[in-house]
Amino acid sequence: RAFLVAIVGVATPFAFGWLAGNWFLPDAGMPVHMFLAATLGATSVGITARVFRDLGKLQSPEAKVILGAAVIDDVLGLIILAVAIGIATTGQIEVLEIGRISLLSILFLGSVVLLGGRLVRWLLPLVAALERHNVKLLFPLGLAFLLSWAANAVELAPIVGAFTAGLILSEEQFAKYSPYSTMEHLVAPLERIFAPVFFVLMGMQVNLQSFLEPGTLGLALAFSLVAVVGKLVCGLPAGRGMDRLSVGVGMIPRGEVGMIFAGI
Repeated sequence: RAFLVAIVGVATPFAFGWLAGNWFLPDAGMPVHMFLAATLGATSVGITARVFRDLGKLQSPEAKVILGAAVIDDVLGLIILAVAIGIATTGQIEVLEIGRISLLSILFLGSVVLLGGRLVRWLLPLVAALERHNVKLLFPLGLAFLLSWAANAVELAPIVGAFTAGLILSEEQFAKYSPYSTMEHLVAPLERIFAPVFFVLMGMQVNLQSFLEPGTLGLALAFSLVAVVGKLVCGLPAGRGMDRLSVGVGMIPRGEVGMIFAGI
């Protein structure tokens, strides 16, 4: 169910975003339309998970489908992002180049997910031998930086590497090194520092003068409507016994991934 929801949750907003881009920005060029469409396909796992946790519904069937679909959404979105960057670089659609980038993205994601556990088991004792007390903080950060560098080295966006680092890490891997604190707890102080910096940097890239143009708010409203409708539709394949509207609404939130797309 989660896979079907994810596929529809990427394909529908992408199609709607592409059509809206061509309709409202006919002279913007194909790379712009593709970036807009790709941005609408992302789903924020963090926002959705926090809402379900606050409601005490994190173990509900709908929550499990949404969170699983949101992760798959981000993986598919990152592949589309890699393709979009490739097209923007060349300025034209080349089937061989799209195939190469897609294959490279799938191979990178697949190899890290399949072999990442072994990599963690091999590296973790070495890092723990150097710094056992702070290994639960330093190792996840180091792995995220390492895989971000690796993704960039094979011409993918660094966010692809950071995302895969999160997929292969778990609390169980650190049980014998630091059983008293969770990774989330240890990383929280860094998040409090750098999350605001991220939002400030994103805000600094916005040209405030564009809001004086009469079509800007209309364009924002149109894309917001397309983004909401595109995700609501993905609740339909959730199947019987599911609150399909809740699944669709749960897939609507966009956050850090969409903003990184916009920044790129």
